[in-house]
Formats: sequence, C-alpha cells, structure tokens
Amino acid sequence: MNKKLIALALAALPAAAMADVTIYGQIRGGYEYNKTYSSTLSKDANGKPQGGSEINDWTSRLGFKGSEDLGNGLKAIWQVESRVNVDGSNSTGFGTRDTFVGLAGDGWGQIRLGRLSNYPNLDMEQVDPGYYSGQSVGGLGMFTRLDDRVNNAVRYDSPTWYGFSYAALWGVDEARAVGLNGSRTNRQFVNIGLSYENAGYFGKYSYASWGDASNVAGSNKDWHRLEAGYNANNIYLAFGYQQIQGYGFGSYYNSALGTKINAAYITGGVSQAVIDTSKLKTKELALTGGYTFGAFTPYFSYAKGYDANFNGSTVNNSGYDQYVLSLDYAVSKRTEVYTSYGHVKWKLPGADNENSFGLGLIHRF
Repeated sequence: MNKKLIALALAALPAAAMADVTIYGQIRGGYEYNKTYSSTLSKDANGKPQGGSEINDWTSRLGFKGSEDLGNGLKAIWQVESRVNVDGSNSTGFGTRDTFVGLAGDGWGQIRLGRLSNYPNLDMEQVDPGYYSGQSVGGLGMFTRLDDRVNNAVRYDSPTWYGFSYAALWGVDEARAVGLNGSRTNRQFVNIGLSYENAGYFGKYSYASWGDASNVAGSNKDWHRLEAGYNANNIYLAFGYQQIQGYGFGSYYNSALGTKINAAYITGGVSQAVIDTSKLKTKELALTGGYTFGAFTPYFSYAKGYDANFNGSTVNNSGYDQYVLSLDYAVSKRTEVYTSYGHVKWKLPGADNENSFGLGLIHRF
C-alpha cells in the first residue's frame, strides 16, 4: 500500500512542477501567388522572377513560458519559443525565436538574457500589421528587413511611467573574427528604444548600432526608426520613417538587386574592396491605414524607398514604391481569415515589378 502511495506522489510531482508553464502559439499559413525576387520559384536566364503558386508558412510559432514568485515583488521569468513551419519546409530548430531567462520586479521592469528581439521587431512594426511569407511582397517586409532577433543578448525593459517607457539591448560579438584591416572585429550590437502610448496614440523611436562596421564587408553601421500613429475606436493609422547606413550593398532594400548594382560598379571600374568599405545610406517611409467594421478590417499600406546614397553620391533610380491592400476577417477571437495583394515598382532600369497575392488562415492558442 505504501509503495502505491509513493508511486502516486511521484507521478504527481511533474504536474506540480509544471503548474506555472503556459503553452501558447500561432499557426499561420496560406496560399500565395508570388512573382518576386525573394521567391523560391525559379528565375529566368537574366535572374528575373517568374510567377507561380506556393503554399507558405506565415511565421507560425510554438512557445512555453513561465515564472516563479521569489518574494518581495521579485520573480524569475523564462520563455522558450520556436519557429514552426506548417508548409512542410525544413524546421529551423528549437528555441529559434525569443528564448530567455530573467528577472522581473515591481517598479523596476525586467532584465533578460538569451536570444532576444531587437526593439523594432518586438515593440514596433505598427506600419506592417499583415501576414505573409518571406517570399511575398504582400507586406512591408523590405521596410522591416532588419527587424530580427539577437543572439548572446541582454535586454532591459523599463516599467511604464505616465505612458513613457524605454528598453536597452546589448548583443555580444562572441566570434571576434578577423576583419578587413587584419584586426579582430567587435560586432557588438547596441539598441535603444523609447516609447509613449496614451489613449490610443503612440510614438516610438529606435536607434541601433553595429560595432566596428567599417571592418566588415557589406555590413550595417547604424539604423534609426520612428513610428507614430493612432489605434483606437476602430481606427488604425501608422506612420514610419527609417534611415539605415552601412558599408557595401548589405543594407540595400533588395539583396538580389543590390548584387546587380554591386556588379555594375565593378564593371565601371570600382574594385570590390572599395565597394565593401564605402558607405551606403538608404531612407524609407511607410504609411498604413485601416478601419474595423464588424468582423472586417481592411488595410491599405504604402512604402517608399528613396534613391540610395553611395559613397556620397546618389544611386539614380535605385528606390521603390510599394502598395499593399489587405483584408482581415475575424471568424472568432482566436481565428482569422486574411487576404492581401502587394505590388512593388522598382525604379532600377531592367528590374521587374514584383507582385503577390495571398489568402490564408491564422489561429492562436
């Protein structure tokens, strides 16, 4: 009898230990017709995109998170979140999204370490509310191309005072590889974010810097992003502006077209070594408006990339204009049907326009 009681007690221990664990996630995917440079579909002999049908994942994820009360207003917090691909493509592994351990306290905020989102990725992107794959231009993926997660990172998030808050992130360069000048690099990443939110109005600013960028070919140097708008009373309005500086064409709007511009400079007599150590500056703005009536929310987004500046001179016809029209239908509190059409017009001679249509389903749990 005692053995049975002991066995029952031991069996109950894992459930008790797991009592504070929350399992959550989103399954998001749909049909897309894409004619884009980033599509996995084949290109023609000149590298131009060819249109076709795709069944794509729209960044599904599965997560586990929890906390433990340590007393005196202090608690331990943790999270393990992973990318899930519902279209059958290769899994990207366990803990590939925000995964961390940390501490949170009443009145002083929280500090975490692990793999963590930069400020634009976690706290901004109001100008890009849609769902789409990395192959699509059915969302503002070019405007948000640097929104990402940082390995080997520490992040502090402040509490909110009268609508104001801030965050600071530091990502360590553990590789310290040999750079262009023969010395060790220090590609540490520093990101500071400021926010104000009140009565539906919001304003957010982010600054990011990548260590000794001039010592790394095709690298980003610094990045400013501003977003502001209003989200209340069924009205959704968001404005965004950003400026990115880097070396070489690593920070250009589109990597495939950036490679072509890079080759054109080489053909014109500029060496790759000079290109890799010359500054590239890009500027973009984005606008999104939406209105909810009943279960329907239509959105219209516009993004503009201005002609880039390379080594102090304008790269003529290097900008773009993007338009996205989308519709979200809330089937329930946790399930949505979403459809969108996106179009990008490139000013670069010989560059094809890009187009995407998407129709899919989103479910949260």
